[in-house]
Amino acid sequence: MIRVRPLRELIAMAIASSYVKNEKAVSVLIVAKPESGKTTVLSSFANNNGIAYLTDVTYSGIVNLLGDIDKGKIRTILIPDMLKVIGRKETSVENLITLLNGLIEEGIKSIATYHHHLIFDNFVRCNIIAAITSTEWFMKKATLAATGFLSRVVPFSYNYSYEDVEAIFREIIEGRANNIIFEKIKIGRVGKAGRDVILPADMGERLKKNVVEKAIDRLNRNLGLELYGFRLQKNIQTLAKASALLRGDDTVREEDVKKLEYISEWINFDFNIIKDGEGGDISADKRV
Repeated sequence: MIRVRPLRELIAMAIASSYVKNEKAVSVLIVAKPESGKTTVLSSFANNNGIAYLTDVTYSGIVNLLGDIDKGKIRTILIPDMLKVIGRKETSVENLITLLNGLIEEGIKSIATYHHHLIFDNFVRCNIIAAITSTEWFMKKATLAATGFLSRVVPFSYNYSYEDVEAIFREIIEGRANNIIFEKIKIGRVGKAGRDVILPADMGERLKKNVVEKAIDRLNRNLGLELYGFRLQKNIQTLAKASALLRGDDTVREEDVKKLEYISEWINFDFNIIKDGEGGDISADKRV
């Protein structure tokens, strides 16, 4: 797929973040026009261990997964069409978003409804990587902002240049557009609790200055919010640790920070033109 390496790299880091010890796994919301490759990219990660790939999403469906999430069998949920979450009647949307908010942030300790009565020994958490079209985004962003969902996820929006559109047409004409690059995330041996990764303080400061502050300014301007950026700082730091974990390292290094500095061009809802570049080693080949 043309020019989506930064997106693939962010998804890989988000999945790997569920294996970072003592950190909440990072959730991501991908926004782009229809036919931009969102579903194709997400589906290429579907066969990894710990992944639940959901083409439809309901409150009861998520509740039924909580047992496997609690056992560590499911660490990340992929949702290729967020409209399946927010396209239902208003009360259903509110209940489902509230459940997802708890799942990705505070954790779920118990559920007591007419249909479900569950109590867990520990708070059950799991991250979500979801995609939505730009059209649905503009129609539903007020709902997502009001429910608090947007402050809990790392956004990634993008657009294609004219040259990339023409290149994709050439791939289709030449019969090369059906090739899917399957991504295999290699973490190494980790237990259910994950692995410790160290973030040096100077690296955290650099992420704050070069990634978080820029992203929060854009998000507040786009959404009309007044977020401080505390959650985003935590999420970006966890992604940096996940990047180190993917390299087989226990410490965040220059290349991990540089990667996020580059990807930060799309950590917003500005729909900037996506491109491959020099943002660290963002090649997926080493993980396949």
